[in-house]
Amino acid sequence: MPYVPPMVHSRTANGSAYLLAWERTPDGAWEADIAWIEIEGEAQQGRTARVAADDVTKIEGQDYSRVPRRTP
Repeated sequence: MPYVPPMVHSRTANGSAYLLAWERTPDGAWEADIAWIEIEGEAQQGRTARVAADDVTKIEGQDYSRVPRRTP
């Protein structure tokens, strides 16, 4: 069965985004790899970003247990 990443709220995405992975930086901080779709009129654009962990907040009811954690 295909895996669909859980959603988070993100300031960078200005709304909801998929949480693709947690990434540990060399200095020990955590960042979130996220992806979202921006829609303007009939145009759609996929976006991705790596953001500080405090940019995202969990959404109640989402299952985060399968989100990969990557370390250097």
